[in-house]
Amino acid sequence: MSQDDVIESILGEDCTARVRALRAEKPELGAQMQEYYDALFRPSSDSGAAFSLADRLLVAIRTASHTRSNRVTDWYAARADDVGVSSQEIQMAMDIHTSWPDDHPLSAAMRHVDLVTTRPVESSRSDIDALLESGLSPQGIVVLSQVVAHVSYQVRLIAALRALGAS
Repeated sequence: MSQDDVIESILGEDCTARVRALRAEKPELGAQMQEYYDALFRPSSDSGAAFSLADRLLVAIRTASHTRSNRVTDWYAARADDVGVSSQEIQMAMDIHTSWPDDHPLSAAMRHVDLVTTRPVESSRSDIDALLESGLSPQGIVVLSQVVAHVSYQVRLIAALRALGAS
């Protein structure tokens, strides 16, 4: 299993012959998912300056934790550990029942993740303004939103493939 195929890497032993056959029917979808992952989690220097890789991984952990997808949460936690994110921050990202500390630079971003993953209908312009006030640039806000959207989709895809592989 190669990290160059993130979906297969996350699936682990659940990537059965049946799952591989299903994925082989639509290879362009796998390639697109990988390209999107690479754009988000192997960022250019400009993109990484707008929202760091460590912060992206913490947002991915928080997003996946809200879905109760242990497989995806643990996979992103391992990536975060690989790039030197502290175990304390990884645990804070996983603990969806505790608010992110107000004095942490990611506080506003994590409050936003909590909102859009659990109560998206309640989000408003004031929530974006809070992100800007916290110091996130417009590009950083776009990246934050893309990470949440990508991981949310990825969780559903992984669940579907695991279910199909087990049938």
